[in-house]
Amino acid sequence: MSAEFLRVDPEDVRYLHEEALNEYGGSSGENEPGLIDYMCEKPFMVLFGQEAYTNVFAKAAVLLEGFATHQYFSDGNKRTAAKSCLTFLAINGYELLVSDVELFEFTLRVAEKAVEIKDIELWLCRNTQESYFMFK
Repeated sequence: MSAEFLRVDPEDVRYLHEEALNEYGGSSGENEPGLIDYMCEKPFMVLFGQEAYTNVFAKAAVLLEGFATHQYFSDGNKRTAAKSCLTFLAINGYELLVSDVELFEFTLRVAEKAVEIKDIELWLCRNTQESYFMFK
């Protein structure tokens, strides 16, 4: 079994979504509330007794890809995806080292399904560092 990770729960995601809308505008509302719960659990999925996503970057990649490519909310899905990913990394002791523009462009590519999940994981791994501020 791998290390314990702090989680981003559905209430966190809803808060981050509202925060994104307050910062950048857009319509509030959820298209698929039950799937938000599923998406928050997916990084911790166990198949045949094995974790499907075993490291912090794989788990963060699942959040980024999931929220960016599905329309869980009426608006702000990509922004919510980026914020959820950043928050998950932060609470687990990592910070992303790219500019807002780079993150935006990468998230857009993820939303367009131009990046495979393993490549998202690799990009996150290459562009993060351990943070001195940890929530654990």
